[in-house]
Amino acid sequence: MRAKSKQYRIFVFSSLVFVLSLMMVIGPALAQEIVPEKRLVLYASHPTEMVDFFVKKFQEKYDVQVDLVYGGTGELLSRIRAEANRPQADILWGGGAHTGASAPELFLPYDSPALEGIREEFLDPHGYNAPFDAFTMVIVYNKDLVSEEEVPRKWADLTDPKWRGKVVHANPAVSSSAFAAMMMWLKIGGWDLVEALARNQIIVESSSAPFTQVGQGENPLAVAYEEGAWRWLPTGRIGIVYPEDGVAFVPGGLFIVRNSPNPNAARLFVDYLLSKEAQELLAANFPGRRPTHKEVELHPDMPSLDELNVFPYPEDEAADKREEYLARWRQIMIRTR
Repeated sequence: MRAKSKQYRIFVFSSLVFVLSLMMVIGPALAQEIVPEKRLVLYASHPTEMVDFFVKKFQEKYDVQVDLVYGGTGELLSRIRAEANRPQADILWGGGAHTGASAPELFLPYDSPALEGIREEFLDPHGYNAPFDAFTMVIVYNKDLVSEEEVPRKWADLTDPKWRGKVVHANPAVSSSAFAAMMMWLKIGGWDLVEALARNQIIVESSSAPFTQVGQGENPLAVAYEEGAWRWLPTGRIGIVYPEDGVAFVPGGLFIVRNSPNPNAARLFVDYLLSKEAQELLAANFPGRRPTHKEVELHPDMPSLDELNVFPYPEDEAADKREEYLARWRQIMIRTR
């Protein structure tokens, strides 16, 4: 009888040891499980078609209500700054990789296993951006207003006096893509090129206005972000030029707001956009947007990086010098009007 009692005690003790050991293994994993909130507030400066598309896909997959606020990148950044003491937004989806590093007090560093699937060249060295896509800036021309012989092949060609008042460009203070263009020009030809280009430019307050005006025949030429230009390509009215004097690719901006009201839902949304599933949808449905996932191919109609004259985008300089460069650009615009 005593032997059976002793065996029973040994069995119970062994079972307890096993259970405790198992809890030590799975306990931390359970503790780290993220339970998303039921609501997400998304500030977005991307085209509504793309944002609405991915919000719908996300909501089909997860039980989270997404509230959308649209605006320009500069406008939304100012709004997030004004709301810093009581944040209303969970995510800023827009801008470039430099946007987060230029305002680290407003955004959380993004550290997620989802980044393991992203190409190394698109990762944010400062750790704030979740690089959903990448883009560059191109020249767009209206085929009815610009003959094939006159088509600019380099950025420097847009400085020709015959194009004065005929090149549409967005305000880099409110458009992150326009600011990216200015950073490219500084690398190619310095402030001399920026000023020479400014003499011919019509400045607009929206990133979509340049390619829209050219597509509608209101102006012959524009500097536009890649995806916007590609949206007009099927009409047959416009042509796209990747300038021979160089382009740089900028990871698109996707940032989690610091002290946001729904941080778990925000992280879930960002992780979804970086997933292979979402990246394949991006490549298939939005030509002009370049996926950043290692296992997702570029849309077959788009030129690969190997076909273009590509140089590295100066992310650190763009983040550190943003306000200084915008102030200098404003002075140039005053001088050249």
